[in-house]
This record gives sequence, C-alpha cells and structure tokens, in this order.
Amino acid sequence: MTALVMLVALVGCSGDDEGSKKDAAPTSSGETASAVETDARLGVVKGRLGKKRSQGVLTAVTAVVERWFDRGYGGDYPRGDFGAAFGEFTKDARALAVRQSGVTSNAKVGPKLEGVEMVRRAIRVDVAAPNGRPAGATARVRLKFTMSGGVERTDLVTGRLLLTPTEDGWKVFGFDLRRGEEAP
Repeated sequence: MTALVMLVALVGCSGDDEGSKKDAAPTSSGETASAVETDARLGVVKGRLGKKRSQGVLTAVTAVVERWFDRGYGGDYPRGDFGAAFGEFTKDARALAVRQSGVTSNAKVGPKLEGVEMVRRAIRVDVAAPNGRPAGATARVRLKFTMSGGVERTDLVTGRLLLTPTEDGWKVFGFDLRRGEEAP
C-alpha cells in the first residue's frame, strides 16, 4: 500500500502545464473523425527514461486518453450507452467512473443531445520511471466541447488520469476530474 501511495505521489508530480515546445507531439484521434487535433506533450519524467521510450509512453498514454475522450464525450447523438468509454480503465476505476458518469462522460445528457463538437483537446503526460522503466503515468487533461440539441452549452473537463502499464497496455487505475460549464 505504501508503494502505491508513493507511486501515485511521484506520478502526480507535474511541471509546467504547457510543456516544452520540443516535446510537442500533436496527434489526432484514431477513434472518430475529430476536427480538432489533440495537443499531446511529454511533461515531467521522474527517473531515467530515454527519448525513444519517453515518446513511446507518450504515444501509448495519449491513445488511451483519446479513446476515452472520443467514447465518453464524442460520437453519435442522441445516445445513452457510454460503457465503451471506460474500456481501458481497471475494474475498480471503471466502477467509480460509471458512478461519476456525469463528469467522466456525457451519459447524463447524451439522450438529449443532437451533437457534440470538440473545441480543444490537450494532454500532458508525466512519467514515473524508476530504474529506467516506466512504472506509471499521470495524464493531465483538458477537454473543451460544445453540445447542441436539448442541452446547449460548452463544457470543460479538466484533471488527471492515473495510468499503469499492464500486459494489455496502459490502463487507467484512478482519476481526479472536474467538469463545468465554460463561461461564454
């Protein structure tokens, strides 16, 4: 338990939210045809991790987060099924995300919507790499989107996803997210 707390504390360390320009790796979603590219950058790396491995972690973690963005907030509307949004969450994190689905997805408003337009997608990935191996990552996220239909507003989702490497790829094991209406 102490090791997990230490890992979460280490992974939660973050530097400048903007990251450095040399670490920029804009990517676009492979899940849906999003008109907005994701601004994904490497943040703080605690430990020794070469550039190639750091970029590999950035790419893999970004893919997990983009799929959550696309499945949880994007897609076709109206709809009420958002279960696929948490496909890359651990069992416990998935259960918590479903209970907090008003923050972790559009589940509460999905049946009322006619569409969602992504405005901004940003991810900063901090990595814990003791002994030169990635042991965990924190994805600091910022997602802004506009909803239309029965709900007409722009929302902003910010916070952190905590990820761990598994045999099946990176999985979200925890999160600290906030969602609110963006002021006009």
